[in-house]
Amino acid sequence: MSKELFKDFDAVSEALWKQKIQMDLKGADYNETLITATREGIHIKPFYHSESAPDINITNRSTQTNDWYISQKVYAGNAAAANKKALDILNRGGEGIIFIIPNPSIDPTLLFKDLPKVGVQIHTQFFDLDYIKSIHQIAPHAYIHIDIIHQLASDGNWFKNKNHDYKNLDSFLDKFDGYFSNITINTSTYQQAGATITQELAYFTAHLNEYLNHLNEGGTLSAFAKAGKRINIDTVIGSNYFFEIAKYRAYRILTKTLGDVYSIDLGCYITATPSLRNKSLMDYNVNMLRTTTECMSAILGGADTLCNIPYDTFFNKENEFGDRIARNQLRILKDEAYLNQIGNAADGSYYIDTITKQLVEKALDIFKDIENAGGFTQSLFDGTIQRKIKESAQQEQEDFNTGKRVLIGANKHPNAALPLQKEYEILPFRKIEPRKTLIQPIITKRITEELEKSEIAKL
Repeated sequence: MSKELFKDFDAVSEALWKQKIQMDLKGADYNETLITATREGIHIKPFYHSESAPDINITNRSTQTNDWYISQKVYAGNAAAANKKALDILNRGGEGIIFIIPNPSIDPTLLFKDLPKVGVQIHTQFFDLDYIKSIHQIAPHAYIHIDIIHQLASDGNWFKNKNHDYKNLDSFLDKFDGYFSNITINTSTYQQAGATITQELAYFTAHLNEYLNHLNEGGTLSAFAKAGKRINIDTVIGSNYFFEIAKYRAYRILTKTLGDVYSIDLGCYITATPSLRNKSLMDYNVNMLRTTTECMSAILGGADTLCNIPYDTFFNKENEFGDRIARNQLRILKDEAYLNQIGNAADGSYYIDTITKQLVEKALDIFKDIENAGGFTQSLFDGTIQRKIKESAQQEQEDFNTGKRVLIGANKHPNAALPLQKEYEILPFRKIEPRKTLIQPIITKRITEELEKSEIAKL
C-alpha cells in the first residue's frame, strides 16, 4: 500500500534535503546554526538520511526470552534480613536479586533460603575462593561478579596483590562451570567519576582486553570460549537519552569486535543501573524522572537486567517507600508501556545507528592509544586514565556551573518548596580518607555536590 501511495513522488536525496534547509536558513551558517557539538566529540546533524546511515547488525539481548529483567540490589550485611528482603522483593514485582556481600562471615545457607534457582547475581566485596565454592554448593545457577581491575581502579589497591588476584581469577573461571563464573567488567566508576561515553566504552574495551590477553598468554582463552561463558558488563546509565541507547548497542559491538580479534565468539550480559552522577539533593523528586528516562534508554539499547535506584538512595537510609517506587517505575515500563514486547526497538533509526557507529569508532581510537601506552592496567599506574577522566569531569562541572549543562531543580528552576536540609540521614557527599594505595583511585562524584555544599553552608 505504501508503494502505491508514494509511487508518483520522486525520492528526496540527502543533498536535496540539505539544500532545502540551507535555503530556509536565509544566509545563516548551516554548521554554526544547526550542528551541535557534544562532549563525546560527535557532532549532531539536524537530520539523518538512509544514504549515509550505516548498516548496524547486533544481537539485542542475551536473555533466552529476549525480555529484560527487573532486579534490585540488596546489601547482605545480615544473611537472614537480606534473605527476608529478597523474598519480599520477588513477591512484589521484582524478577531478580543482586546481593552485595561485604565479608565471608555471611552464611550462604541462610542467604539463599527459599530463593529461586536463577536470577540471583552475587557481588562480593572480597575475593575468597572457598566462600565462592560454598555459594556454588547451594546456588550453582547464581551469577558471581568479580572484577579485580575494577577493584584496583576504584579502591587504589588489588584485593591482595596482582599475582594472587589473577591466580584466583584463573581458578574461579576454571573450577566453576556455566554462567556461575564469567569475566566481569564493571564500568560504573568511570561514568560516575565524569568520563564521557566514548571514554567509558574505550576503557571498557581496554579493561576487557586485559583479561582476554591474560587468558591468551596463559593458554586458557580457548577453554574459556569453549566453556560457553560470557562477559558480564555492570554499567550505569547517563542522562543523554539517545546517546545512551547507542552506548548499550556499542557495548555489544565492541565485545564482539574484541572477540573476533582473538578468534572467539564473545557474548555479553549487560546489567544497567541509573548513574548517581546527575542526581541531586535539590528538588530531589526530579531524580525519579531522571531514573525513569535513563532506564528507558538502557531498555531500548538492549540491556538485559535493569536495577533501578531509589530517588533518595544517596541521602536517606534504605527505606521501603523509595525501594517500592524504584521497582514500580520498572514495572510500569514493562506492564503499561510494554517496553518488553519489542526487541531491537532502535533498529532503523538513522540517527541512533550513526551515533552508535561513531561511538564505536571513537572508543576504538582511544583503546588503541591505551594499548600503545602499555595497556589499561599500566595506564592506571601511570595515572593517564585518572587524568583523562578528571579533565572530562572538570569540563562537565564548568558546563554545569555556567548553566550550559542544565539540571532542573538545581541550576535551573529551583524548587523553593523543597529546601535543602542542614543534615541528612546519611552523608550525601563523598568522604575521602587518606590512606596508602598503589595508584590514585578513580573517585566518583555527583555534579551538584559543590552547589549543594555552598547552599547548605548558608542555612
